[in-house]
Amino acid sequence: MTTMTVEVSDEQIVKALLAGEDVSNRAVAQKFGISDRRVDLVRKRVGLPPYMRGRRPIYSSWAEAFTEQSEPVEGGHRRWTGTREKRGTPVVRFRASIQTAYRVAFRLHHGREPEGNLTRSCQIPGCVAGEHQQDRVIREAQKAGEAE
Repeated sequence: MTTMTVEVSDEQIVKALLAGEDVSNRAVAQKFGISDRRVDLVRKRVGLPPYMRGRRPIYSSWAEAFTEQSEPVEGGHRRWTGTREKRGTPVVRFRASIQTAYRVAFRLHHGREPEGNLTRSCQIPGCVAGEHQQDRVIREAQKAGEAE
């Protein structure tokens, strides 16, 4: 009897981890027939937060939910450590609502709802710092200032 070994790439593991709202290392390991340790190493290497079993923390505000799920990094940037949706977008859950971390960061920093799509003013992929989020109003104001 021969056993067949299948090579599983880190990219396949990451896709599986991001395929659901809250996917455990064990579920991914079983799917591919690999060790939990391998999945954990890939999770850490790409900066995904560790899997949390059981009940999730209950936050008292959007600000607390955002702050508890992100961390400041050098240069005024902020790295997301919380939950991500299927495509990898960082999301904040508060009570029965869910919003992207980018929109929450913008609202907390600028004190208003963003208008239109948000873009980052920095070149750091995934940065969720509120001061680095720009909505249509900010982009148009910058464009008008450059035209003068």
